[in-house]
Amino acid sequence: MTAASVLENRLMRLYPNVIFYEPLVVDDKFIFILHRLLTTLSILAGNGHVEVLYVEICKTTHIPTLQLMLPPCISNEVQNLLFDETQLLLNRAAVDDMS
Repeated sequence: MTAASVLENRLMRLYPNVIFYEPLVVDDKFIFILHRLLTTLSILAGNGHVEVLYVEICKTTHIPTLQLMLPPCISNEVQNLLFDETQLLLNRAAVDDMS
């Protein structure tokens, strides 16, 4: 079982409001960052759902980009801050692996 599969199963078990429409397939170096992102979104969503519609992987850096559907209770300001911080972490993980 891959680390991504373990993460997906863990999130679905502990945070049932996180829904995956496709299996999560990402490099191991990004697992902790995605765990943090999706756990945070799940908590912020409360009774709403965090739907992971699709995960696109950059062919050069292998950085995953999640296409999400989020409930309106998560403000755009909070989303922007969280996504900006997550992007920085993903970029650092990709660069550290390339050097």
